[in-house]
Amino acid sequence: MLENLTEITSVQLLNTVQQMSADGYRFITASCVDLGDDGFDLIYHFDRHTELKQFRVTVGPGEEVPSISKIFFCAFLVENEMQELFGVTITNIAIDYGGTLLLSEGAPSTPMACGGQITVERK
Repeated sequence: MLENLTEITSVQLLNTVQQMSADGYRFITASCVDLGDDGFDLIYHFDRHTELKQFRVTVGPGEEVPSISKIFFCAFLVENEMQELFGVTITNIAIDYGGTLLLSEGAPSTPMACGGQITVERK
């Protein structure tokens, strides 16, 4: 069980992350949990003076999530990873590798997704 976990929607994500930045928190990483046919839980992890805060966004299949990389640039790496390995659709990533950050041509699409039902179109 994660401490300091708050449920938010994808619509609330950018405002929440902007507030975390304004409050002096640093972005640690984001985790993706595959919920099968129900979509994904995206958990964003933040820290300020060893105080951790997490925010969970549950996204249904095919639902888009805005990138936080305009607020915390380093997020572009984990956002590309979530797109490539799980098939989560994240819009407006500062640097979008289009499915080629970790996987090479000919590699299976979305290898971490349950059943491989969701795929990412490679650019």
